[in-house]
Amino acid sequence: MSSIQSGYDLSTSTYSPDGRIFQLEYTSNFIKKSNLVIGLICSDGILLIAENSNENRETNSFNSKKIFSINSRSGIAGTGQPGDLFRIVERIRSDQKNFKKNFSEGLVGRNLANKIQEIVHLHSIYWHLRPFICSLVLGTGSPNSPELFSILPSGYISKNLVTIIGKNSSKVKFSLIPERNLLDSCRQNLKIISRNLIEINKIHNSEIFEVFWYSKDNKDFTKPIPYNFKKNLNRVNEFFFLKNK
Repeated sequence: MSSIQSGYDLSTSTYSPDGRIFQLEYTSNFIKKSNLVIGLICSDGILLIAENSNENRETNSFNSKKIFSINSRSGIAGTGQPGDLFRIVERIRSDQKNFKKNFSEGLVGRNLANKIQEIVHLHSIYWHLRPFICSLVLGTGSPNSPELFSILPSGYISKNLVTIIGKNSSKVKFSLIPERNLLDSCRQNLKIISRNLIEINKIHNSEIFEVFWYSKDNKDFTKPIPYNFKKNLNRVNEFFFLKNK
């Protein structure tokens, strides 16, 4: 009898005889096939990019509902099951509201990352809960001290310079060198990523991505930037490609 038929995949607290937790494996496999999400620390701030969902591509919508603002200094990009992503975002927004009410400032940095980690991790250790079927990229901080965190469905958290999640992530990562990208601005890095994604688009026919960034030029994580890579890449005078003053 297989491990699945024996019921080892019904709970995150049940290990199979060979030490596997099937629910977390199912979640991981689903995320690997989900829409692409990129987080990047740049010389002047944080850049978040998320691939549109299929239904939004058909209507040429720029809003992929994969990047969410928590406050003016923090944004979350996620991929996986949309419903689970919305649940996490709504909970964090509620915690952010209470934190600001009590301390008169927004929830940012490591404190915000730990809050998200706690919520995600709790769903991976109790038998009556299932893991959130999504992975998150958190951009937070100020232009002088930007921070980027990745949070996995297991609750594992790491601080990174570059985070890439979802399908075709292995193809994108080869064009990104953290040490080099850290020296370029958000606009410059967006141009580099654009060229690489256009090559990948030949495979999965994705044209429209959602872009957020927080930098010295754009000190607000609440306003997405509608952006079509193919249409805008060759526009020399496009605002996003202008050199920093």
